[in-house]
Amino acid sequence: MIGPELARELKVAQLPWRPMRGDLAMDRLNIVYVVLKDGTDEEGAVEYDTGRGVERRPFLGLTWVPRLDQLLAFLARHGRFELAARPAGEGRKDHVWEVSLATAGTDTQRAFRASDPADAAGQALHFLLADTGWSPGPALRSSGT
Repeated sequence: MIGPELARELKVAQLPWRPMRGDLAMDRLNIVYVVLKDGTDEEGAVEYDTGRGVERRPFLGLTWVPRLDQLLAFLARHGRFELAARPAGEGRKDHVWEVSLATAGTDTQRAFRASDPADAAGQALHFLLADTGWSPGPALRSSGT
């Protein structure tokens, strides 16, 4: 799962989100909730599970915390990319995750590294949105449509 700061940066960079059942969303206090219904109600609120019950909150008051598969789906809209685990360093047993993608109009590859694959994918997506001005198109559709 990506961190709250990166989730907020993706929201500011205008990553499109249409709430879907099972999505994770957080409030301004970084409390993460599970979305219970697709879309918003007639008042523009999202229904979510607090762990103690069901509540509603205005769509604009929530920040989407996309999963790895959702981040990769947006990256795939941009074009080819590679997600790989790489050794963290010589003599080390741990690894880092790396997303490599080509920047538009050039032959250069750009790499984004993190200890979590979702963070690496989120950093790459943020770069595309905020630094290159790339537009990913509409929000993801639910798997049933």
